[in-house]
Amino acid sequence: MTDQVVLFAMKQNSWGQRRPMQWVPLELQISKMRMKNVNIISKEDLLHVNMLNRDLALDEHQLNAFLLVQHSLGKLMYYDLDGLNQFIIIHPPALVNILRSFVTDEKFFPANPSLKAILQNMTDTGKIYKQDLLQLWQQDHFHQYMQDDSIKDFVIQLLIYLDILIIPKASKQISHVYLVPCMIKAPRPSSFNVADNQGVNTICLRYTLARSSIPTSLAYKIIGASISAWPLKVEDNKPCLYHKAALFNVSEDNELRIWLKDNRVLVNLTNSDSLLSLSPDIAASVQECLTNNIESCLLFHYNSFGRKLKRTQISDLYTMEIGTSCENSVCFTAPEHVMMNERWTCGNGKVHDTRYLRFWLFNKSQQKCGPECKGLNDNELKTAPSDKHLVRLGCQIGIRAFDNFFIQLGMDRKALDTIEYTYASHSPGDIMSMALIQWKNSKIIELEDPTLKELADALHATEMDSHLICQVFREKAKLLEIADLNLQVIPSDQHLKILSNHIGNCPFQLGIELGLSYKDVKQSLFSFPRNLPGLVESILAKWKKNLKVTTIHSLIMALGRVDAGGFKCLLETSKCPCSYLQK
Repeated sequence: MTDQVVLFAMKQNSWGQRRPMQWVPLELQISKMRMKNVNIISKEDLLHVNMLNRDLALDEHQLNAFLLVQHSLGKLMYYDLDGLNQFIIIHPPALVNILRSFVTDEKFFPANPSLKAILQNMTDTGKIYKQDLLQLWQQDHFHQYMQDDSIKDFVIQLLIYLDILIIPKASKQISHVYLVPCMIKAPRPSSFNVADNQGVNTICLRYTLARSSIPTSLAYKIIGASISAWPLKVEDNKPCLYHKAALFNVSEDNELRIWLKDNRVLVNLTNSDSLLSLSPDIAASVQECLTNNIESCLLFHYNSFGRKLKRTQISDLYTMEIGTSCENSVCFTAPEHVMMNERWTCGNGKVHDTRYLRFWLFNKSQQKCGPECKGLNDNELKTAPSDKHLVRLGCQIGIRAFDNFFIQLGMDRKALDTIEYTYASHSPGDIMSMALIQWKNSKIIELEDPTLKELADALHATEMDSHLICQVFREKAKLLEIADLNLQVIPSDQHLKILSNHIGNCPFQLGIELGLSYKDVKQSLFSFPRNLPGLVESILAKWKKNLKVTTIHSLIMALGRVDAGGFKCLLETSKCPCSYLQK
């Protein structure tokens, strides 16, 4: 046994490395503090202890290097990050004991009924409130580690950084409630893999790790990182968070399923309408975010266990495959195969189109269609455009070219004159959007199906770029990438009222872009014919009440799409204290 321990020690990166003699006094002082049951110390106090060594005292740079090396050896815990670098855990087992306050088995629940109820509720829901966590820490055997509020705040921030506590996206509060993925016991539903038999509306990813299984700690960190990236879907007032699985609302029309099995991370992205309606920008952003999360989790995991890896080495630890539904299963192939071939034959002998699978690898930086884009195929052109598609198309055409385009759709000038007269106070963008939706409704009244092909033909007839149709499925990539935690809160009614004075004259386009129905937007138009701020406020209130994803970020995405104002106001909201946001 001794020989094996020595052999294991010799394999560590730190074996045989020389240490400065100047470190010895401080190491001895820290050792004495441990013997006196000091577990967590502020950096300010450690600096004071360090200065007692006089000539052997470390300067600030040397002290930081000392702490980082000691952290890498597992002798203490120190993170040189804002919010975490003011305290040092000089006795790492103390953090394990602190975790036992809420990461524990039911048979170890405290006898106190109030504390027991807190832990039971957390086990059932996966959530714990900050005040409940602090109440658990008042127990003597935990309070000894955290004797003042500043240390408790530090421990909470550290647990958030380690993805043990997760601040949920789309939360109505910023820091008062946390999710605890490692305490979720509920298995994922049997129907979890595919949403309501929508396999035809789903594209898939599979990450396979170069090991036989995913360690439990790594699995929880991967799920935790995903929860930090997207808002969880809520069903029956409960977040869709399960044991090593979760269901997210990436946007109003797109759901993301992630679950871990053996050594694989499995991913499904489903659009509620069709794969044609799935934005390639959203799919690519999801893939990039997932890949980055998995690489960061792997890097953190390996470095935490003494194996130092560079970021460039992480790609050797997993493979990524792209898949599509096939009969009762999913067929996967390599990304290179998808990018090089328009079709591929799977192991079941089925031929699969790779058009939508390439969305995972879409180049979000290209503003317009490249030479490789062939536009929509015949089947796709038979699809009926949504109101959102029509609003987006109208924004691209321009008011001068719109008259001829509208007539090419089979409409007459009188219909456009009526809309312009009725909504004379509205912007050209609103008027064009209403006109296109009226065209769509007129086709339905005549028992005909409005199609994207008719729009494409009208563009061709007016010598406009038919690839404008492709652009209605795009999102602004830069706005997708700013989805940080502060933007994932729900704005208060008070702030929506203030915001309504900054947005400008585009209420119709904004309402449709936010996902409201044509009927709901028209009702607001009639209720506020001469009150633009009131009209915008009414639309924002309906959005907040009726839609699934009502975060500041989703509002920013809509404003950016219709070139509305209010960006600065929204960004200021994201930095507001909790009291100014939805309670």
